[in-house]
Amino acid sequence: MKQKKLHISVIVILLTMVFPSLALSHGWAGYEQGAKARGMGGAFTGLADDPTAIYYNPAGIVQLEGTELSLGFAAVSGIGRFESAGTSGMPGISPGKTADLDQQYFFIPNLYITSKINDKISLGLAEYTIYGLGFTWEDSFEGRFAPGSKHAELKTMTLNPVIACQVTDTLSLAVGGRLERADLTLENKIFVAPGVDEVNSEISGDDYSLGWNAALLYTISKEWHAGLNYRSQIRHSFKDLDVEFSPQIDALGPIPVGIINTNANLNVILPQFASFGLAWSRGPLTVTADGYWWQWSKIKELRFDLENPVAGQTALGVPMNWEDTLSWAMGTEYMVKAFDRDIRLRGGFMYEQCPIPDNAVSPVGFQGDNLIYSVGAGSRIGPFYSDFFFSYVKTNDRTWNNAIGNAPNPGGGPVSGEFKDYGTYIIGSNITYKF
Repeated sequence: MKQKKLHISVIVILLTMVFPSLALSHGWAGYEQGAKARGMGGAFTGLADDPTAIYYNPAGIVQLEGTELSLGFAAVSGIGRFESAGTSGMPGISPGKTADLDQQYFFIPNLYITSKINDKISLGLAEYTIYGLGFTWEDSFEGRFAPGSKHAELKTMTLNPVIACQVTDTLSLAVGGRLERADLTLENKIFVAPGVDEVNSEISGDDYSLGWNAALLYTISKEWHAGLNYRSQIRHSFKDLDVEFSPQIDALGPIPVGIINTNANLNVILPQFASFGLAWSRGPLTVTADGYWWQWSKIKELRFDLENPVAGQTALGVPMNWEDTLSWAMGTEYMVKAFDRDIRLRGGFMYEQCPIPDNAVSPVGFQGDNLIYSVGAGSRIGPFYSDFFFSYVKTNDRTWNNAIGNAPNPGGGPVSGEFKDYGTYIIGSNITYKF
C-alpha cells in the first residue's frame, strides 16, 4: 500500500509538469514554495524541517523520519497603477492621468515527497515554481506600445529529485537535479500610422531545460543550526516561438515590407542563486534569519531573432541590463497549547532588492523593491499536519523615464510617469501526511 501511494504521488508530480504556474515577486522569481517557510517570511534555510526543505535546503530532509507527502498551493493577486507625466502627447493623456493593472488571480501548486532510506540517506522529489510573471494592463494604457507591455506571462514548473546524506552527527549534504519547463507569452500594441488600426503583437512558446542544486545543513549546537542552499543557472532556448500580428499588414506604404506572422528564437538565462540561513530554537520559540544572492546580471537583453523580417527588422531587442541583488528575511515561530493541541504561530518579514536599473524600468511586471509581511500557523489535525500563511507584498513606487518609453505612439512623444500603489496578496497552505 505504501509503495502504491508513492507511485501515485510520482505520477501526479509528472502530470503537473504539463501545467506551468506563475509566481509574482522580485525580478521573475517568487517565494510561494512552502506554507511554513512563507509564514516565517521565507527564512527557512537554516531550519528546513519539513518536506518543503527540498526547495529551501534539501540537506534538511535527513531530519524527517519515514516517508512524508506534502501537497500545497498559493493563491496570488496583484494590483497597481501608472500615473502619467503627460509627455507623450497622446489624445486624452494629461499629467496625472492614471491607468490600472487588471486584477488577476493565480493558483500556484507545489508537491513534495521525502523518504528516509536508512540512518544516513534520505531521498526527495518535488514539484514547485521558482520563476513567473503575470500582468495585464487596461486597453487604454499609455505604455501599451513598449515591448511586451500590454500583457505578459512567464510560467515555469520545476521537477527536482534530491539525495541527502548525514555525513557526520552535525553535518548533512544534499545534491539534486532540476528539470524546468518555461512557457512565455508577451503582448503589446504597434502603432503604424495615424488613422490605421493598432496592431496587436503576440510572442509565445515554451522550452524545457536542466539545472542542478546542492546544499548543506550544519548543527552548531543544540540551539543553533546553519544552512547553505545553492541553485545553478538555467538557460532556456526557446525555438520557433510563434510571432503573430493582428491584423497583419502586407506592406507599409511604398516600402515593400510588412508586419507578417513569423517565428523567432530566444535564449535567456534564469540566474544562479544562493541562500544562507541561521536558526535558533529554545523551548517553544524558534527564530530564523536568511540572506539571498541572485545573479540577475546574466540578463542583458531579450533578443528575438526572427525567421522572416518584420517591418524590415531581422531581430527584436529588449534591453534589460539587470543587476545582481542581495535580499534578507527574518522569521519566528512560537508554539502554544490551545484546543487540546499544539499550535505553532508564525510571523516574518522579507526585504527584496529589485534587480532592474532605472534605464530598464518598463511596464513589464512589478519593478520596485519589495517589503513582504507574513503571518502563518500550523497544527496537527488527525493524521495530517496543516500549515497556512498570508503574505502582503508592498512594492515601492518606481519612475519610468527611459528609452523604452520612446516606442512610436499616436502622440509622438516619449511615455514617462510613475508606477504606484503596487501590492500583492498571497494566501496558501500545505497539508503533510506521514506514512
